[in-house]
Amino acid sequence: MRGVMLYGCEVDAAAEALHKLDPRYASQVPVRRYRDGAEVDAARDAAPDIAWLVVELYRPGVTVGPAREPFLALNVALVAPALAARAIDQPDLITWYEIINPVQTSTVDGRPPAHDYSNLTITVPEGHRTIAHAARTGEPAPACIPHDAERVLPSHDLWALASLRRVELCSTCALHHGPW
Repeated sequence: MRGVMLYGCEVDAAAEALHKLDPRYASQVPVRRYRDGAEVDAARDAAPDIAWLVVELYRPGVTVGPAREPFLALNVALVAPALAARAIDQPDLITWYEIINPVQTSTVDGRPPAHDYSNLTITVPEGHRTIAHAARTGEPAPACIPHDAERVLPSHDLWALASLRRVELCSTCALHHGPW
């Protein structure tokens, strides 16, 4: 059995968003709410037969006691409850970035970079863009990334949060893994 433990800021809003996202979070998957990490650790120790996904919901400037090994940490100042729920529902779905016409860095004088970088120039070529793709943690790059892509970078960024960055979202991955 698995469950979710939320602690920190705006846990009620995140729990409600989970319930709206999928009815299993109201009936089959227990969702617990706590103020700080010490309460989470005590509850986790009391129910070791449940595989708990521990999520810290934080806000800059608000101090909350940490839990042992939270699996996810989400800044609720940037992430709305519905988006937090999607990230909690898909914690193993990560983003791969395909970079088309990458930014180029060179020196203006042909010499090695200066210690203060004063001789560097950065060029953003026409057509530069980044496309976000999704894959499960530990899986290879998604098949929708073209083989001739100039650069493909795996990340630890959650796919549900990819829309927060200024990148295009792969329509194939969005269809396959669901909307945000």
